[in-house]
Amino acid sequence: MRDRAPFVLFTLVVGYGAFYLCRANVESAFPLLAHDFGFTRTQLGWLSSVPIAVYAVGKVVMGGLGDVIGGKRLILLATGGSIVATLAFGASASLAAFVAFASIGRFFQSGGWSGSVSVVAHRFEPERHGLVMGVMSTSYELGNVLAILLCSAITSALAGWRPLFLINPLLFAAVGLFVALALRDSRGRPSAVGGAPALTRLGDDDPSLGPILAALFRRPPFWIAVVLSVLLTFLRVGFLTWTPTYLYELSTTAGHAAISGSIAKSAIFPASGVIAALSVGALSDRFGPGRRAPVMAVSLAMVVALVLILAHGHVRSPMVAALLIGGVGLFLLGPYSLLAGALALDVSGRRGAATAAGIIDGAGYLGASTAGVLLGKVADARGWPAAFDVVAGAALAATLVAWAWAVVVLRRR
Repeated sequence: MRDRAPFVLFTLVVGYGAFYLCRANVESAFPLLAHDFGFTRTQLGWLSSVPIAVYAVGKVVMGGLGDVIGGKRLILLATGGSIVATLAFGASASLAAFVAFASIGRFFQSGGWSGSVSVVAHRFEPERHGLVMGVMSTSYELGNVLAILLCSAITSALAGWRPLFLINPLLFAAVGLFVALALRDSRGRPSAVGGAPALTRLGDDDPSLGPILAALFRRPPFWIAVVLSVLLTFLRVGFLTWTPTYLYELSTTAGHAAISGSIAKSAIFPASGVIAALSVGALSDRFGPGRRAPVMAVSLAMVVALVLILAHGHVRSPMVAALLIGGVGLFLLGPYSLLAGALALDVSGRRGAATAAGIIDGAGYLGASTAGVLLGKVADARGWPAAFDVVAGAALAATLVAWAWAVVVLRRR
């Protein structure tokens, strides 16, 4: 099993990264949908917020399902449902239909990460979970970058927004076939060294979620991870949702070329996360399981400073704005990558990995479901500086929580 570990990790990175083919296309289409249908930023915000709220519910539902049916089966279920919903989105022509099919797609997509975490829990030893989940976390950043660049290329080459919802799901289907052939079922397989002791005492053959949930809810670090997930996912989703539109509105030109360029520039945010996830995951392993808070606290303090520059630095250049947003990604997405990855594994073990990841991630996306509408309304009413002030407030709250946790962790060393 160990000799297949690199290939398993590669398959998971490719498989989960491909989910963004049917996710990044929605936000990338915002300027095009606004142009074709006259949607306001508030209306576009609903197209972000409602699907993300459904995604949050799906995280909890699918997370529990993953610990019952196995990681591979959950990944394939999530892939198939997402493809069908995305094709239906592309055949629609009203805001209500867009919201409905984006929500259905997000519900199925919610199982992708929990399924992947379940596979990792059974295939890799706990002492390497920080590094392994750091590598795994590059999947959603690399996948996001490549999906955004693909959307930019499609927008530049083909007229309208509909090609984004035909080409992307067809490519996703090809990746799903690869995962189906390459990945063995992880249900019931032990990890190489064994899971964390907190939940493995429950027994690997116990399919009941009750004991898993009871053990999780008794652990204070689990609840801290939930709180941080709410705040950091709000920040991440806010930038992913609005960066293409924000950069386009800073542009001095209009038309498809400007939209395509803005979409491409927005890729700097998830691209920075690739570096962040790898470095923060490996660095946090030096502190050990359950002791990753100091790394998160230092990184998040930098996020506050950079967002305040965006809010009050009188940024006028799309390139300067993109570089600042890339800096935010560098310091935000490392801590974010730990939450439903290494931290979920720290507090769970192999039997509860998918459940812990699903709840932590689900809580985060429930909080993040407000990002689309809230930031859209604030930007409509008071401009982008005010919207960035809201973002800075959330970043400061996350920093304070992480610092408080770091103090507790360092005192125990």
